[in-house]
Amino acid sequence: MSDNTGKNYGEKPIKIDINVLVRDLLKDFWLIIIFGLSVAMCTYIAYSLLHKPAYKSSATFAVTTKGANMVYTNLAAANMVAETLTRVFSSTVLENKVTKDLQLDKIPGKIEAKLIDETNLFVLTVTAKSPYLAYQIIRSIMDNYTNVTDNIFGNAILNLLEAPRLPAYSDNSPNYYRIMTISCLLGMAAMSGLLAYLSITRDNIKNEDDLVEKLSTRLLGVVYHEKKSQILRPFSKKTKSLFWKKKNLLISSATVSFSFVEAIKKIRARYEYKASQKDRNVLLVTSVLAGEGKSTIATNLALSLAKKGHNVLLVDADFLKPSVYKILQREVDHGQEIGECILSSKDIKEALVFDEDSGLYLLLGSRLMSNSLDLILKESFNKLITASKKIMDYVIIDAPPITVSAHTELLADIADSSILVVRQSMAPTRAIQEAINILSDSSSEFMGCVLNNVHLPLFGKSSLLFNKSYKYDYGYYDRKEAVNN
Repeated sequence: MSDNTGKNYGEKPIKIDINVLVRDLLKDFWLIIIFGLSVAMCTYIAYSLLHKPAYKSSATFAVTTKGANMVYTNLAAANMVAETLTRVFSSTVLENKVTKDLQLDKIPGKIEAKLIDETNLFVLTVTAKSPYLAYQIIRSIMDNYTNVTDNIFGNAILNLLEAPRLPAYSDNSPNYYRIMTISCLLGMAAMSGLLAYLSITRDNIKNEDDLVEKLSTRLLGVVYHEKKSQILRPFSKKTKSLFWKKKNLLISSATVSFSFVEAIKKIRARYEYKASQKDRNVLLVTSVLAGEGKSTIATNLALSLAKKGHNVLLVDADFLKPSVYKILQREVDHGQEIGECILSSKDIKEALVFDEDSGLYLLLGSRLMSNSLDLILKESFNKLITASKKIMDYVIIDAPPITVSAHTELLADIADSSILVVRQSMAPTRAIQEAINILSDSSSEFMGCVLNNVHLPLFGKSSLLFNKSYKYDYGYYDRKEAVNN
């Protein structure tokens, strides 16, 4: 039994793995998009509710002087009008006349008088919250201003060139497309920053160096990410339809990469070497969390051992969620369920099923067993494992995840050795270390970890862009030979 005390990884500085960071962002890109669109929609609603439209109505006048034909005389008069009209339009006298005319308490708008440079043209503008109100105010001003300005301007005359109109659009309409685009991008940036922060600070195993530095254990092998090919499932009585489904990853399939086959072979070789030294042929395969690929690793490890001519028994002891029968795409016949075999105390020869396609002896289940703890504690189960150990070269047990079921600790005591499957960037480091300690404290020997579903770097010489031989430079016959070996 190895001494696996956890390292003090919590005090080490945080390292940023750019490849893992980018993949985490790409994986949650849908969340970034949804958040950005949500921010844009909320911004649009907020602007629509809070925005106060302003409508402008204006009139243009030409300023002339009685009896003067000289241009400079008219310009001088226009300058004089421009300087005084603003004060006139804001005067109490005109305001009283307009409010009385419109039957209002005060003028609900803004009045501006502006001279067009180097001309005798004068523009009067009224801004209000509604188009009709802006038009009413300017018309009232035009009807009443002469009563105030006759004595001020003397011989200056305001000739109307362009009459005011009822405004059709608000003068301060926001550019909603621009606002929503900017808010969407800011929302996406904010969510990207949050996800990046969570990815960087999340304490899990991001690469091989992390596993070595953070965990006091051996690395048995690295299995790189393998894309599952899709096949057309034929019509069946159960499904009553044709549909596409993902094909499970098996080294016996010609669709898997050479890299995947080689990774399984390396794990098999290391296990064979360790098992031969101490005559430990019952191996427990488990993980910390569900979905880390322990069943796939256990099945392929058993297949690899069988390819070398060994008699191998594959036991699906995950009574809560059996999945090996799905990976092998095999139906479990009535009476051959592992739970039924244990309850009926079947002999080893009656319980085992030989699968000609894979070359494996199988003891599988396909139904959830609510009495899983009772099944493991039954003497008949222990007898099945003990008997199979004598007649089989290797027994591979697919156990439940440690955090999902406490049964794994009991199964670890039945097995000779155990390995822990760790998926990249998934289980917390502390939980992995606790699982290692549990397996190490059992009566079986803890052999180490398999780092699973590791993505090739996106950048660098070993990235997907440069490493094009990752899948394709090895020919079909090389892959076929690797599978057979």
